[in-house]
Amino acid sequence: MHTIETHWEDEENNRQVAFAVEFTRRNDAIEIQSLTPKQVTFLCKESNAPLRSIGVWTEKGRQLLANQFRASEQIAQVEKEIDATLAV
Repeated sequence: MHTIETHWEDEENNRQVAFAVEFTRRNDAIEIQSLTPKQVTFLCKESNAPLRSIGVWTEKGRQLLANQFRASEQIAQVEKEIDATLAV
């Protein structure tokens, strides 16, 4: 199993969420085992500049952010990014 860190730009909520992603490669496909949100950075609506960052410490917070990430359908993009990185 391998781990990388990636970021989700949640434009709807003006935030960026940093995740640790554990994955394996099976039959030339990436299989994500777990998503662990680590940090949330809130962004200015006008300039998109970071306003403040907070760590994600509770299991409920991690579950909430991971579920929101999965619902955003960005997980397919993360799988493609991982695959492209490993192909290099």
